[in-house]
Amino acid sequence: MKKQVCKYSIIRFQPYAETEEFANIGIVLYATASNRLEFRLLDSKQHARITHFFDPMCRDIFVQTNKVIRREIERIKKFMDKTKGAEIDLYAELIRCREDIIRFSDNRVLFCSDPVKTVDELFEHYVHRSFLHEPSYEEKMKKQMRDLLDRYDLGAKYKEGAVGERDKYEVRFPFVRQNNKLKIIKPLHFKHDKPSQLIDHGLTWLAKIQQLEKLRFIRPDEILFAYDAPDKSQSNLTEAFSEIKEQIEREGIVMADMGNQNKIISFAR
Repeated sequence: MKKQVCKYSIIRFQPYAETEEFANIGIVLYATASNRLEFRLLDSKQHARITHFFDPMCRDIFVQTNKVIRREIERIKKFMDKTKGAEIDLYAELIRCREDIIRFSDNRVLFCSDPVKTVDELFEHYVHRSFLHEPSYEEKMKKQMRDLLDRYDLGAKYKEGAVGERDKYEVRFPFVRQNNKLKIIKPLHFKHDKPSQLIDHGLTWLAKIQQLEKLRFIRPDEILFAYDAPDKSQSNLTEAFSEIKEQIEREGIVMADMGNQNKIISFAR
């Protein structure tokens, strides 16, 4: 299906103009070439998150406002379907700035081949915050590590667990081998946007190991940090990574690139 230019706006519920606080409740999208309007709006029954954020008294206001804006968009949509090539830009009129409980974000533009599917995706992102449910970078690394250990028949030996004592100091790790000799594997990513973020992330985990060592719960050589380094083209990040990697290794902690499977498996055994 051919892609076309689409404009879209986020529908916002703002009951108190004084605070300027709002909640995203829907998406309206306009496909310019086909003069097609699509939208998706939070159901009025799904008011719990809205009323929890604002005030229980907002429930009736939200329900009623939701019905009004839904009827209005449906009316405009039907009119546009019947009047192809109309000179009036009804989408622009719909989202124009006005002092009201319902506000619209600034107009945004994208290319899409399926307006209905795109509205659904935008709705999930901006209203249901689907990005929060996507696995984090280190969650993906943990899955890769689990797959690697399973391939070498080591998966059953490594379980998620806590090291230390609850009433003193305790740290949870995704891969802990307790029997015979303690071994810990912690995937650690360094794909940050700024050197300070990268260094802070490394120092946070270094401090945890130092505290566990101080209380004699572990030795640093019982820990392996399986890392993903920043892209070599980003010189400021690679320089910061080299610095924090050196600090961690000086402590005695084993560092291995996620791609160096031989080193990881050699440690794990």
